[in-house]
Amino acid sequence: MTIKGWGINADAAWLENSLDSLVRALGSFVEQGFRYVEVPVHGVGAMAGGKLIMDRVREIRRVLRRFPLGYTVHGPNSLNLMDLENLAWQKQALRESLVFAAAIESEILAYHSGRYLPEEAFHLPAGKRAPSHEDREYLLKVEREALLDLAEEARRLGVTIGLENARPYLDGSPYCYAEQLGLLVQQVAAVNHPRVGITLDVGHAYLASRFYRFNFLDAVTAAAPYVRHLHLHDNFGRVTASLENKQAELMAAGRGDLHLPIGWGEIPAAEVFDRLGGYSGVVLHEIRPLYQTWAREALAHSRKLAGRLGPSCPS
Repeated sequence: MTIKGWGINADAAWLENSLDSLVRALGSFVEQGFRYVEVPVHGVGAMAGGKLIMDRVREIRRVLRRFPLGYTVHGPNSLNLMDLENLAWQKQALRESLVFAAAIESEILAYHSGRYLPEEAFHLPAGKRAPSHEDREYLLKVEREALLDLAEEARRLGVTIGLENARPYLDGSPYCYAEQLGLLVQQVAAVNHPRVGITLDVGHAYLASRFYRFNFLDAVTAAAPYVRHLHLHDNFGRVTASLENKQAELMAAGRGDLHLPIGWGEIPAAEVFDRLGGYSGVVLHEIRPLYQTWAREALAHSRKLAGRLGPSCPS
């Protein structure tokens, strides 16, 4: 396992498109010992209506270059290459996200895998109807074709698209094929392009393994050859509904996609590192702002877990 550096997410909701907030966050992350930060396109005011605001991008780039950090990028959460009604817009927004990644010298763009039921429809009557097998197969094909098109742009820009596996919801699942890590592996293998891989979200995978009752570590092993980026956070494997706006209460109950510091929940992170022996890339702590007070401790803990793998894991 070759870890290029340890990173942390700049949370979009906390940044609120403020460059002053971004400066404070980056300074804090450097002081805590991180060497990479994941920048959300939608959290820094870089995009409007699916198009980059280039003056703003140049401003963001000047801010980022003030810090001794490398960067990865997270695309807007709403990106969905299975959104047939708005597919042209979705492809444009993802293409623009690739341009943003290249502009800040990121080698990775994390993209939430296509959803055949968008999260915002979960509470609507139509959102309760699971798509047919034929519909799902067609949407998978649409996403593959779009990714193949976008992958050539990614190649030109030197960026890799990392499809992120999804978390399950009590009131919406199955809404995304990538809740099942094995199905995400199949999709990426079918795309079969060197600029399309997996962003393995360890917390999402653990929740899904408990919800769908598949073997978590075996699924990580199967995904390992395709993993190009790693999101690391913890939880207790207890799925909740889609509205997770009461994080303090959920933390106390140990429910939902908590994005806790690693070591707080029950995910066997050391075994995950073992199963990702061939991985080369950034390990990104994706922690909610509520818990970033403990980011330094999470970094130390994960370094200790990975340290036994040898000198390819930096201290």
